[in-house]
Amino acid sequence: MSQAFPAVRKSERLPITLEVNFKTELEFLNSKTRNISAGGMFIRTFYPLPEGTELNVRFSIPEIEVDFSVVAKVVWSAVVRESEDESGMGINFLNMSEEKSEILKNYIEKKLGMI
Repeated sequence: MSQAFPAVRKSERLPITLEVNFKTELEFLNSKTRNISAGGMFIRTFYPLPEGTELNVRFSIPEIEVDFSVVAKVVWSAVVRESEDESGMGINFLNMSEEKSEILKNYIEKKLGMI
């Protein structure tokens, strides 16, 4: 697949395991996150989708009782056969509403002790 892990990050990542559902034109899949930021997330999977693939992503943060549904794009992927935690794909959110984006950003900052 692609490079291991990108060196440049635009926003802080919160290590968190959330259930995530994602759908492409051909597939509907379930997995878990390894981390999340206001702009995207890492989805654990031994079978990442190709870079550039757009998908519909649904996840919730039970702690704050907020559901998210957003279009996203695969921006990088890695397959490490020995570790499902390291294998997966990084996605960027494309159309998250400003309101939901702010909720997510505030949640992450609070969990990381930034505010």
